[in-house]
Amino acid sequence: MVEYQRGDERWVDDVASRTDAARRVINRLMPDALLAELRIVVAPTKRDFLALAGGWAEHASAVALRTRGAPTVIINAEVLRQAGPTALSQTLVHELAHCYLGLRAKAPFPRWFEEGVARIAADEVTFEDSLAVALAAVFRRTIPLRDLSQHFPADPQRQRLAYQQSSSVVRLLIEEQGGSLSKLLGAYLGDGGERRISELWNPLLVDALDLRWRSTLRSWRSFFLFTMSSGLFWGGVALLTILAWAFKRWRNAQRRREWEEEEKIFTTLEEEEKEVGTENEDSQEEDEEEGPRPPWYG
Repeated sequence: MVEYQRGDERWVDDVASRTDAARRVINRLMPDALLAELRIVVAPTKRDFLALAGGWAEHASAVALRTRGAPTVIINAEVLRQAGPTALSQTLVHELAHCYLGLRAKAPFPRWFEEGVARIAADEVTFEDSLAVALAAVFRRTIPLRDLSQHFPADPQRQRLAYQQSSSVVRLLIEEQGGSLSKLLGAYLGDGGERRISELWNPLLVDALDLRWRSTLRSWRSFFLFTMSSGLFWGGVALLTILAWAFKRWRNAQRRREWEEEEKIFTTLEEEEKEVGTENEDSQEEDEEEGPRPPWYG
């Protein structure tokens, strides 16, 4: 069900079809299907969006709310009009992942876990995200994981890092569970799931996970394997291709400059040879005009 205000009618069919597509993505990635009825609210302006979602969503393009009725997703249409249709599709997958976890989990997850799962499900993790997290770990600027259990920082840059860290930690958990998001969630949503969720809130266990995660980031070998397994390998290949192209272009320009310098040198030598040849011919003509010289002529 899509709710909207007059003037946003053109959004309705597109939002409904993209919501159905997002549901299919969730059903493919999760342990079971998301079959509940969904309520989608299109807020025409940022002001309307914040009035419905709350001031904490200042930098969000959409939020998922847990209500007594159908799970509700509120869309900031003002932001998504500028971002384009692809961003809308990813946002819907992200928010439907929140709806799924809210419906299926027997206890609430820490925010870092939910956001990490949602970002991975929506395929929002980029090579730049992985690089930013790795650099934050090298320079010891990461946010303690226990600080991300309830809330994310209000500062936009630190908030972005919080999202990046969340998906990075969840990616580590996925790798430890066999490389499948479905397997990871199955351990938390099946039998004994409530106990496993409680472990994600345990400060001692979370600190141990945080230490293990940061240790993997400081290992360049592990970072390479992470990029390979997370689908970011081709981003690295593209970057290396661009660097190779730039180097080749620079090298070709360098060679052209060398050839031009060599050409100038050859031209100068040829001109000097011509001048020497002309002087010799003039000297020979003068000798012929003067006639033969005696042997003692100096």
